Amino acid sequence: MRRLEAFTLATFLELHPTHVTVMMHQTRYHIPLSEEEHALLQLLQEEPLVLLPVSRDRSYLLLDRLASDPMVLEELNDFEGAADSSVSSEGA
Repeated sequence: MRRLEAFTLATFLELHPTHVTVMMHQTRYHIPLSEEEHALLQLLQEEPLVLLPVSRDRSYLLLDRLASDPMVLEELNDFEGAADSSVSSEGA
């Protein structure tokens, strides 16, 4: 079995023509984009909170892994579950 590439999740901040600005651990990073990645992020930029899988060295996005990597999906689901529970507990 192929070893899965290590990744981290970053918060999508700003979309630019050639790169995306993300936040990881309270630091901004500028990550270069392909045309396909740019087109996808244009669709997502209106969402209130978007998490993107980023390589550990912060040099590129791992968007192709969103639908195919169970580790990425599990990480996103864990984050969404934690966010949902904190919102619901605040409203109570």
